[in-house]
Parts: sequence; C-alpha cells; structure tokens
Amino acid sequence: MRQPLVAIASLVLALTAAAPAIAQAAGASRPPAANGAASGTPWSSLTAQQQTALEPLKEHWAGLSASHQRKWVALAHNYHRLPPAEQATLQRRMSEWAQLSASQRARARLNFNEVRRVPTDEKRAKWEQYQALPEQERERLASDRPKPPVTIAPALRPTPPSAISRPVRAASSPPEDASRGLRINVPLNRNTLLPLAPAPEGAGR
Repeated sequence: MRQPLVAIASLVLALTAAAPAIAQAAGASRPPAANGAASGTPWSSLTAQQQTALEPLKEHWAGLSASHQRKWVALAHNYHRLPPAEQATLQRRMSEWAQLSASQRARARLNFNEVRRVPTDEKRAKWEQYQALPEQERERLASDRPKPPVTIAPALRPTPPSAISRPVRAASSPPEDASRGLRINVPLNRNTLLPLAPAPEGAGR
C-alpha cells in the first residue's frame, strides 16, 4: 500500500512543479469570509471547469475540510491544460485518495513530507517509474489495502455430562398389559370358586 500513497504524494509534487500559478489559485479559491473557515466551499459554488476536474471528489466534497478543498482546487487549476492521459491520471489519483481511510490519508501526508525532501530530478524519476507500471499493476497496488483483523469467537466447549441435570423419573406401576399376563396357580373350590386352603402337612401320608 506504500507505493500508491507515495504515488499520490509524487503526483502532488509533480503538479506543483509543473504549475507555478497554483499558489495564486489557492489564494483566489478561498471561500468568502462570511462562510467561515470551517464551512468550506460548497460544491455548487465551484466553476464548471473546477467541477469537471474535481468530479471524483464530488461525493466526498462536503466532508472535506476547507484547507483540503483549497488544496484540491489549487491542484486542479491547470487540469484543462493537461493532456488527456495526464487528466485521467490526476482524476484516478483523486479517486484513490477519496477511498483512503483517515489513517491512510495521514500516512499519505507523511509520505508527501518525505517526498518533498527528495531532489526534483529524483522525484520525477520515481514518478516516471510508477507511470511505467502496467495499468493492472497500478490498479492492484491501489486496491491492496490492509484489511481489518478478523475477530475469532472462542470455541464452545461441551458441558460435561456430570454437570447436566437429569430429570428424576417417578416410579411407575407395571403396565396393565403385563399384569394381565400374570397367572397365579392357586387351586380353587369348584363350588365356591374360592381358593382352597393348603392341605396340612402330613395329611396325605
């Protein structure tokens, strides 16, 4: 991800070197004092040329600070004088910048400060080296962002059987069908159908 951030910073420096009037444009594009520094410049107050140049930032314009708005207006000052290929490059860098998170934008500003200390010839050489990359490689670098860490939920442990309360079963009487199947071999009196008394021991002797 460092290379796209450096590329954005390099583009800023390259445009600054190619457009001496940017500083004057930044002063001329300041919002009226009545609006206040915090309110910034409304998108509707930009000229048609400025809106065309800054089209990739349209959806994010209201959320930019006044200082960021002035910087982008200044960078787009010479947009209509650039060749079509450089116009497309500038707007592609705008789109990449708009998609950066707050921390990534802070890193881009740090990279900008680092690149600003590099000699002009070396900066141009690095920018040309980045421009020489294939389009797919530049798109891959632009989309290669750090992903947020994935939070892994703790594994669920099974509850030991001893900790599970088991319902107490009530004592049940034997099924009715089972009782029907029981037969008691007791001799009955044929006349009264009552059980006969057991014969006394030794009676049959």
